Amino acid sequence: MISASSSKGLTIVVWVLQVPTGCLFLFAGASKLFGVAEMVDFFAQVGFGQWLRYFLGVLEVGSAVTLFFPRQAFYGAVVLCVSLVGHIVIHAAVLHRPAAFLVFLLAVTSLIAYLRRPSASA
Repeated sequence: MISASSSKGLTIVVWVLQVPTGCLFLFAGASKLFGVAEMVDFFAQVGFGQWLRYFLGVLEVGSAVTLFFPRQAFYGAVVLCVSLVGHIVIHAAVLHRPAAFLVFLLAVTSLIAYLRRPSASA
């Protein structure tokens, strides 16, 4: 059984994870949508076209916003996890670049999804 103090502590931990992660994805998604030169170049190197940049930008911004709402955070985190797996594959297989930070971000986002899963709040 979870005590009230440990429940409060867990809530604080989840928010400490969610807020910076949400801000990071808001920034990353916005940079894709606004056509920051580095993002345009990155997606040109990937070779799938700029449509993918716009798609992922919308996906990241929308999912990041959900991280600020506890009842929707699980769903946004799951979408971001799927997106991150794609990012990791692209970095490793297509661009042959290390993706250690993306793996770390996937772990944090997976933890958010786990802690905000619908059965956890019931």
